[in-house]
Amino acid sequence: MADIQDRRDDIADLLAASAVDAAAQCALLAIDAAAPGSAARLSALHLASLGVRYAAEGNSAAAREAFDLALDTATGESDGGDLRPRLYRNVAAALDAEGHHASAARCLETAVEHGADGSAVWQALGRARLKAGDPAGALEALHHAQRLKPTAAVTADLVLADLAVEASPAAARLALARLEASRPDRSSVRWDFALARAYQMAGDATTAKAAFLRVLEHADGELGAQELALVRSGI
Repeated sequence: MADIQDRRDDIADLLAASAVDAAAQCALLAIDAAAPGSAARLSALHLASLGVRYAAEGNSAAAREAFDLALDTATGESDGGDLRPRLYRNVAAALDAEGHHASAARCLETAVEHGADGSAVWQALGRARLKAGDPAGALEALHHAQRLKPTAAVTADLVLADLAVEASPAAARLALARLEASRPDRSSVRWDFALARAYQMAGDATTAKAAFLRVLEHADGELGAQELALVRSGI
């Protein structure tokens, strides 16, 4: 397997040099050399294509992970389990990054049907549903994520979903209390967005504007199109 390790290192070097085409070719040659069965080949090629997509988007860490998993699958070094949950999650991440939030949610639902679980999966599903304009569906998924592992990030998404369902000053005041109780050590885009929305609905336009401005500084990739529109309208 020394040759495969060399290929992994070559792919990592090529990704670091932004040579996406060469990295993909290296992965495909390694898959061909491993001569996997038809099912493993299909999975490996799909993972390699995801690696190309992530690399083209500038996400080299996700690209390398996808290429590594492609080689593991082709050489039989993966754990042999059902790859579909991971594949659907990867596709969902790519769809979400391109703004196709409803499609991303459907992919995550399929991943769950095939056994994907854990707070991160359910939070991703809730967030995709929220971005797609389904706050009720988002709440269902996010409550499950919070039961599995309560975090400030999940609380922020829950607050956003709650405020989308009930946009009232009373709900906003309750949201502010929840956010302050879960304040993270480091603020995040979505936590600040939730804070801004809560202040906005509570009638504190000045504090809301300051939070919206913080969001806009780092919002790239974190918010859906409708959410970005709300940020800009609040400034």
